[in-house]
Amino acid sequence: MEDTLEQAREEIADHPDLPRLVADGCARVADKWESYNDELWEARRWAISLAKSYAADEGIPLVSPDDEHDPNK
Repeated sequence: MEDTLEQAREEIADHPDLPRLVADGCARVADKWESYNDELWEARRWAISLAKSYAADEGIPLVSPDDEHDPNK
């Protein structure tokens, strides 16, 4: 989960709910994913995508780290 959270922080600015959202995404992917090795990156991408969807469903605004300090975005 920590590796996925670190990868998520490359495209999502840190947010208090981000670890929980990523953990939820990881749990869902782990239930459905049976492969390892190079496909692990794809599993992490899926978990991050789920975390973004969960955030949207809960009304939690997640932004890119590049947009975090830009009030015009």
